[in-house]
Amino acid sequence: MAGGRGPKQPISLLLLFLVLALSSSSWCPSAYGTVEINYYQHSQKITVWVYNELDPNTTLTIHCKSKDDDLGEHTLSYNQEFHWKFRINFFWTTLFWCNMWWHDSNGRLVQASHDAYFVRRDYEHYCVADCFWSIQKDGWYYGNHLTLGKLMFTWDKQIQ
Repeated sequence: MAGGRGPKQPISLLLLFLVLALSSSSWCPSAYGTVEINYYQHSQKITVWVYNELDPNTTLTIHCKSKDDDLGEHTLSYNQEFHWKFRINFFWTTLFWCNMWWHDSNGRLVQASHDAYFVRRDYEHYCVADCFWSIQKDGWYYGNHLTLGKLMFTWDKQIQ
C-alpha cells in the first residue's frame, strides 16, 4: 500500500478553500460605492421598520416582498409601524421592495413603489442592523437609529 493520502488531500484542500472563502472580506463595487462584504455578517439579522407619519387622519397601505417572501398587505394608522426581519443572502443580492399608497385630503390616490432594502445600497451606507422608513406626505425618508431624515423617494403623480 502506498500511503493512503491521495483521496484525502483533495477534500482537505476543498475544506481549506471553503474556510478561507467564508472567513474573509472582499470589496464589491456597486452603484452606491464600494461595499466591504464581510461574510460573517450573514448571521446578523436586519430589521426594516416602516412608520406612517403622513397625518393623524390618514392610513397608509403597504405591500412589501422579495424574490422569495411576500410579506402581505398591511394598513397602518398614523404613527403605527410594520417591520420585518431577515438575513443577508450569501451572494449579497438581498432586495425587498414595497408598494405604498394612501388617499390625500381630496380623495386622490397617492402611490409609489421603491426598494425598501437593497443590501448594496443600504448595508454600511445607511443601516447595518435596523433600517427606518418614515413615510410622509412629501415622500419616503430613510435612516438608522442615529439619523432619520434623508428623503430617498418621492411619490408618483397623484391619480384621480
